[in-house]
Amino acid sequence: MTKPGFLSIALLLLLILAGGLRLTMVVLQSDQLKQDRDAYIAIARNLTEGNGFSSSNLGQETEIRPTAFRPPLYPCLLAVIYFLNAGSVGVGIVQIILGMLTVWFTWKAGKALQMEGAALVAAAIVATDPILLQYTTYAMTEVLAAFLTSLLLFLLVTSLSTDPVPSETQARKTLTFWTGIVWGLAILCRPTYLAFFGIWLVFRCASTLLLHFRSVKTALIEQSELKRLAVLAAGIMLAVSPWVIRNLLVFQSPILSTTHGGYTLLLGNNPVFYKEVVQQPWGAVWSGKSLDVWQKSLEQDMAQTDPPIKTEQERDRWMYQRAKHNIAEQTDLFVQACLLRLKRFWNISPLTSSTITSHSVIGWGIAGYYTAILFGCLGGLFLVIWKREKKWEPLIWLLFSFTLVHLFYWTNMRMRAPLVPAIALLSVYGWSQTARFFKFRTAANGAEVNRHKD
Repeated sequence: MTKPGFLSIALLLLLILAGGLRLTMVVLQSDQLKQDRDAYIAIARNLTEGNGFSSSNLGQETEIRPTAFRPPLYPCLLAVIYFLNAGSVGVGIVQIILGMLTVWFTWKAGKALQMEGAALVAAAIVATDPILLQYTTYAMTEVLAAFLTSLLLFLLVTSLSTDPVPSETQARKTLTFWTGIVWGLAILCRPTYLAFFGIWLVFRCASTLLLHFRSVKTALIEQSELKRLAVLAAGIMLAVSPWVIRNLLVFQSPILSTTHGGYTLLLGNNPVFYKEVVQQPWGAVWSGKSLDVWQKSLEQDMAQTDPPIKTEQERDRWMYQRAKHNIAEQTDLFVQACLLRLKRFWNISPLTSSTITSHSVIGWGIAGYYTAILFGCLGGLFLVIWKREKKWEPLIWLLFSFTLVHLFYWTNMRMRAPLVPAIALLSVYGWSQTARFFKFRTAANGAEVNRHKD
């Protein structure tokens, strides 16, 4: 069998494995798909019933309350599923398909990075990743975000990770535009992708500025780069504009992300969290009872404000101000909280256990799995920076931007689910380059011994 034929069969088996593992998780934990942890299902049902993007529970409330508290892409996807009367079974099927597509596009991105057979190993990591497997059974954004990451990285590596040339083909312009569309959709799934775009754009502009001093054909190259960025921005704007226009009409404010940021910042920066988690030994979690008391105290504080807080935007601004006040008042604990969030974001095992991960053997297995992958990822990051691998730059800025955002906002292991394709690719690159180095050293030592014998 030829090598391409073998790789094709291996990829097919890998996709079957990914689908099988996710199907098993859905069957074992099917009830979780009906649980509405983040109100995505409530918003989706309101959409299907013609009540717009609102979080109202019409069984208990008479007033329809429009919301921008959650990003719109995932509730809209759920709304399509519920409109087709597919229910939680349909949600499970879509989650499984998205997981398999994530594996596919991770492989495609690896091929675009010239990893060849190693791209299959990266795809295998995505296929078996415990975070993605677990959250296949949750009606939450993790699986969709990971899929969008894999697709976005493939498009970025293919269309925008090369130096600009004086003339761009129409096909490349079209690909750049669709890259912008996907990036915009990612922002509508997780606002953190907006930080990724901002950081990537700053770096891109800085690189173009450096070319200005190094290249003779600077005018044509700069013009070409500006056109590429304009086409990319046009795609992003087209994707996010319906959401921005809707918010402008409903809230009289062009909200690009959500009204959720203030709460997320305050959730990780308040005296109760500092006392019950930050100042406690590693592994401490915020109990549900204490969290509920804290949330009720927030509502009481907001009810006593003058003038009274009435809208989501006002709540969001109030929470941002309260979080900033807490940070300024307890700077030392804020720094400790940032370090804690960094550790939580890159943790190797969950601090709270699900039904499956509660078994100690599985828990230790997950810890070992992530230890190996994250060590490889760290090595891969070092190598691509050291060797100035331009095509790998989007992966670096993706990891950096998500880590930076979650230094300040509430975080845990699941927040890095969108990064799994990038982590897998960097990890395989790191381990493969390490293996190649030791293979070279072994061969060199063997040749040296033979020369001494002669």
